[in-house]
Amino acid sequence: MNAWLRRLLHSFAYFLASLVALGLFFLVLLLTESFWYALTSQAVSAWAMVLAALVAVPLFSPVVNALQRWIDEMFYRQYLDTLEAIRALGAGDLAQMPPENIESALLSRIAMICRRERVALDERDTEDGGLYCFPEDAPLPRKHGEKQNAYELSIPIEHRKGTAWLHLGRRRDGWLADPREINSLGSVARFAVMSLEHARLSHSQAQDARLDSISRVTAQLHSHDLKNRLHDLAFLAHHIQSGKLDEDDLRRMVDAIRKVVERMQTLMQRMADPNAPIHPRLKPVDLIQMIRKMIDGRLWPEGISVEITQQTVPAVAADMSMLNGVIENLFDNAVQAMNKQGKIRVEIDDQQGDIEVRVIDSGSGMTAAFVEHRLFRLFATSKESGLGIGLYLSKRIIEAHGGSIQGSSAGEGKGSTFIVRLPAWHAQQSLKEKESV
Repeated sequence: MNAWLRRLLHSFAYFLASLVALGLFFLVLLLTESFWYALTSQAVSAWAMVLAALVAVPLFSPVVNALQRWIDEMFYRQYLDTLEAIRALGAGDLAQMPPENIESALLSRIAMICRRERVALDERDTEDGGLYCFPEDAPLPRKHGEKQNAYELSIPIEHRKGTAWLHLGRRRDGWLADPREINSLGSVARFAVMSLEHARLSHSQAQDARLDSISRVTAQLHSHDLKNRLHDLAFLAHHIQSGKLDEDDLRRMVDAIRKVVERMQTLMQRMADPNAPIHPRLKPVDLIQMIRKMIDGRLWPEGISVEITQQTVPAVAADMSMLNGVIENLFDNAVQAMNKQGKIRVEIDDQQGDIEVRVIDSGSGMTAAFVEHRLFRLFATSKESGLGIGLYLSKRIIEAHGGSIQGSSAGEGKGSTFIVRLPAWHAQQSLKEKESV
């Protein structure tokens, strides 16, 4: 039904409500006159009727308003009761949801309560930034101040991190918002953003508590003899490799043991404080040689095959020890995602002056929501037994090198791809020379 026709019918319904109220008014007067006549057997004078009408007039408007509200609630549910909407929003349980579901759950509730086709929350002007839409395929809103073709209303919301915008699509019934509804929507929007901040703060506090717990556990591990056992194992590996045993296979195994020990020691150090400053010592690193050596020296499960393809690329500016840890972590994740059965492809090439490494597995993959909202965040993991620290640290390490790391997946069960991009050594040196001039 067209909006103008709905408005015409709505106005006619209001007119009928006024007529009904007027009819009730005269009916009450007639009943009053009849009742008086039945008691006294005398007719009511005209002046008495006028006086009674004047007394009843103040009751006429409330009756009309009550009838109009009943019509709106029964047939034209266009108006939004602020308190009812806030109660229906039920935002108190958002903090109990997984972090990646908070925004979508809140927006879906707003869309349902406000009877809107689509809703978007734009926090790009805030400190953390972010853009969320419901449904997921809804058009992305433009920046504030620009005309929104897909959204009828754009409501600014001020909070401690800046200005957010709640964009509301057209109503499902075709009605346009009037000032009364816009005022109610503003109150609902402010309450929704406050609830969202509360949920995020709760998750942040839980994460801080978990980080503190891990730090305490790590401190206990350091206080026991585990650290000494690791040193003993490294010392034993050193003596086995001293030359008394010549077998190549044994030497290869000893190398692998030493690498595992080094990685465990590094992991323990980083677990103590995943947010500790990272200061890489940059040197020219032959990336192809480094990765081939890692692949050849690693003890792969029998069901895993590794294929490497590369172009001739220049050396990268990197701290070899840190970069080793990043690539090893990507290999570990790929092996676990494939349940020790599948194929890993490693591709290395030059991308407009930056050297790119792609690690592609055929494993369990990731959901789009996990990739968009949780990947590379501290304690975010798609593994049942994972801590969610490895990729978070990898991102910090690569960014400290002036590079970038990205992850993608076609979906669950469809494998994952991780791309590490690092500046070439000569490009890094040229940049330093320009900055020093």
